[in-house]
Amino acid sequence: MRGDFFSKQSKSSRCKADIVSKYFNAWAIIIASNPRVTKLAYIDLFAGPGIYEDSSKSTPILILEQAIQKPELRCCLITLFNDKHIETVKRLEA
Repeated sequence: MRGDFFSKQSKSSRCKADIVSKYFNAWAIIIASNPRVTKLAYIDLFAGPGIYEDSSKSTPILILEQAIQKPELRCCLITLFNDKHIETVKRLEA
């Protein structure tokens, strides 16, 4: 892992995750309501492990949870999560 960065979610990381996931949810519902839209993509190039060691959820997990709860997103959302640290990618995949 990258030092202690993913051991406990900082206040600023929590704030960022909240802002991004709330914005994504509002945006995705609006876009998905257009009958011409068949696919939506969410790309996170610095995704991290998804869950901090203190069990706090980061942006990728929050986005996926929202999509799962909404049929209009669940059927059309494509996600791409990336991180340069292979051990971090493995945690997110799990």
